[in-house]
Amino acid sequence: MAEAGGEHVELVYRATVGDFREALRVAARASAAGRWGRGLLFFAAGTGALVTTVSLALGGTPGAQALVGLGAAVVGLVVLPRAQARRLHRRAAARGVHRTVLDLWGVTTTTDRGAPRMSRWSEITRYAETRGTFVLLDGHPYAPAPLPLPKRVTGDVDALRALLDRRLSRSRSG
Repeated sequence: MAEAGGEHVELVYRATVGDFREALRVAARASAAGRWGRGLLFFAAGTGALVTTVSLALGGTPGAQALVGLGAAVVGLVVLPRAQARRLHRRAAARGVHRTVLDLWGVTTTTDRGAPRMSRWSEITRYAETRGTFVLLDGHPYAPAPLPLPKRVTGDVDALRALLDRRLSRSRSG
């Protein structure tokens, strides 16, 4: 459910694992540390795959270091982000229905359980848009905390995008 009207948009939803997966992907791309980390994991995967392929092509067996590097990269790129998204989803699901209001002052999220979380617009530096969510990012330079806002719960995606464009800069990491 959503209401849109100028400087007030309200979203009522239950977060999904996919919402958090998209938000974590955006947060990793939005920081230099996240980009470096992913780059190193891709480098480790590529190097491990290359060494393994060359070893097999020459009739040998790949070294344990190449296989460990390749395995660690796969775990870091695929398994850990999915596990982190599931963990965040479990915490969010335990709080029940989320009601997020974007208004003149900032963003306030209340849940069935727990204290409201309020962020002023000055604390949120940018946002990114993915296929299924808008992801709000705070100003932390190394690990921005993402807040996913699912598009599926708003009747007017354009109004939400317009409000975010007025208040925040758009991140290139969508």
